[in-house]
Amino acid sequence: MSDLQVDRPAPGVCRLTIDRPEVRNAISLELQRDIDRSLATIVTDDSIRSVVLAGAGPLAFSAGYDIGELAKWTPGEAADAAAERDELVWRFWSFPKPVVAAVHGMAYGAGTILAVCADLRVGGPRTRFAVTAARYSGANLTWLLDSVVGAGRARDLLMSARTVDGATAYRIGLLSRFVDDGDDGDDGDDGDDGHDGDVGAAAVAEAAELAELPPEGVRDIKALLQNGPGLDLRTRYEREIERARAHSQPHQIAGLVAGLANRTRGGDR
Repeated sequence: MSDLQVDRPAPGVCRLTIDRPEVRNAISLELQRDIDRSLATIVTDDSIRSVVLAGAGPLAFSAGYDIGELAKWTPGEAADAAAERDELVWRFWSFPKPVVAAVHGMAYGAGTILAVCADLRVGGPRTRFAVTAARYSGANLTWLLDSVVGAGRARDLLMSARTVDGATAYRIGLLSRFVDDGDDGDDGDDGDDGHDGDVGAAAVAEAAELAELPPEGVRDIKALLQNGPGLDLRTRYEREIERARAHSQPHQIAGLVAGLANRTRGGDR
């Protein structure tokens, strides 16, 4: 039986579920390869417009890399696996379709890496994040976390390796949506910026909303944001204009105006 379950929970949405609850969804190298292979298939399937990454069971999104597997490797095997994983993480981050992480429990180490590489993160009272690399003289997410939570907070999380709960993660921007799962306290904002109900359902709902949007625009926004840091503002501005003009054909503008008119008549302003 595969450690990665794949299903279609909503129109246009594909869900990848890490299915190793007995080890808190620890990520083996083969499982990470399975995620990569699944995304390579999804990217060519136009019927899939967004992806949810989740963890099975009530406790964890993912507790990180599989320690039992790491302990069996020789130093050479460990080095080869690390090099391969570096490329797998990069391909996950650069995947062109939107990805929503359903972080219902712990996300430690590699679990946090995958969650931060997603475009949106949905969590709740039982969510826990920790970037643990500093505990063993390592470094992770120095290249990305500051763009999510800001430079000061990234330094705090990375250098201290401390664990933050769901309410704190939402407050600092590490969670995009906070959901009160009815089993613990909340930060008081779930009715304002999230969905009622459990984290998994809310993540699917977020992905379904993304899937309803024109895919070209969503992909362009993701690409512009991913490739913008380091460029001067004028260059970023011109690249946005170039992308926008590519989708500004007369029939597209007419369709947009018609859609806006229908929404206005329906009272949706």
